[in-house]
Amino acid sequence: MGRYYQWLFWQQRNYPTRKMKKMRDLYSQFVAPGNLCFDIGANMGSRVSTFLILKAKVIALEPQEKCVKELHKVFRGYDVTVIRKGAGAKNEWKDFFLADNTLISSFSQEWISGMKSGHLQKNNWDKTEQVEIVTLDTLIQQYGVPDFIKIDTEGFELEVIKGLSIPVRCLSFEYTLPHQKGQAIECVELLDQLFNNQAIFNICRDEAYQLKFDKWMGASEILTILQSEDFNKNNYGVYGDIYVKRIS
Repeated sequence: MGRYYQWLFWQQRNYPTRKMKKMRDLYSQFVAPGNLCFDIGANMGSRVSTFLILKAKVIALEPQEKCVKELHKVFRGYDVTVIRKGAGAKNEWKDFFLADNTLISSFSQEWISGMKSGHLQKNNWDKTEQVEIVTLDTLIQQYGVPDFIKIDTEGFELEVIKGLSIPVRCLSFEYTLPHQKGQAIECVELLDQLFNNQAIFNICRDEAYQLKFDKWMGASEILTILQSEDFNKNNYGVYGDIYVKRIS
């Protein structure tokens, strides 16, 4: 597998596909050369690759040993620090539920229950291991304030955001529909408070790699969308990301 992901990284650097170019265009709105990025839930490193191509320094957090081994192989010699830990509201050790697909392993039993009753009924989370959790604040103390944080933790996003007390320049977090719509709302409310009402928001559905709205909006506008029945319909996908930028 290491050869496969090495090849993907080589392809992204030399002969990127249309999808790879779209991902690069999306993140170039938030990441510039010399920036520091936190990739929380790095998995096999698709975003790490993009951040590196945009000439950023990357701190990649990933709880799964299998993924961490691949990240070390693929990005050896690049400006990436790979950490085998999770992120959450406090520094602790927590049960991590390993799935038959590394993309859907999670710390959140609520998220897993929702997935089992939804579109991931055929998947299994039959292994559990204890994993160390650190807060974003702890990472900031060690590595500095990031210019961008990407949070993709399969239903654990709210806990990750609770561990942040500094209004960074910009970040993104994943949402899952329909059963975790409430968590997305809580994340926006918490971030609006953290940013002292000086944050604007946008949405990228599924793997679209482009922002849904031409105009960024304040917390009240995005909350109106998230609280509506329309948000649970297909035009926002089964999952996606909400992007947040500090105004000043």
